[in-house]
Amino acid sequence: MKLLKLSEDQLRNICSPINLQRAENYVGKFFDCKIKENIIFGKIKGNHGIYNVSLKIDSDPLEYSCECKTSKEMFCKHAAALGLTYIYTPWVFATDEKIDREQIRNLDELSFYLKTTKLKTLIDELRTKGVGIAKLSEITGVSLQQIASILKDDENDKYHVLTDPLKMACLYIIEKDFEV
Repeated sequence: MKLLKLSEDQLRNICSPINLQRAENYVGKFFDCKIKENIIFGKIKGNHGIYNVSLKIDSDPLEYSCECKTSKEMFCKHAAALGLTYIYTPWVFATDEKIDREQIRNLDELSFYLKTTKLKTLIDELRTKGVGIAKLSEITGVSLQQIASILKDDENDKYHVLTDPLKMACLYIIEKDFEV
């Protein structure tokens, strides 16, 4: 999977400074976010209902669509907020494309993979290699109770500070294909 790049500079080039500043309040408040080819989509609750927002991120200038009144005249805060959400938290955007670990080539793609892959999936893969949770606990120094709690939180989309390090440990063990 190739993550499309978007920068704050691209948003600054098309958006007024006040709208960009106001957009920061909406970051992380989008739902039903997805990526399809070169367009990102999201929905957000606005003053007059729910707005469907899209942003074509590989065009210059950026092409956008929003259902608010402001968007008919200029690049609105909702479109800017969708762009900022993609920059800061790309993993909230669902994609039809399967993420293949073999195709990860940079740290952004690794981060995206870690955020979009459940810890349970990686632990299940570890088990097929003969490494159980007890061994993972021993290697990482994270107690079995903590791992169980982190697994539960991850399944409910709650972030724990140890979630990504545990995922990295699982990936390392899986990729190295150690003898058990």
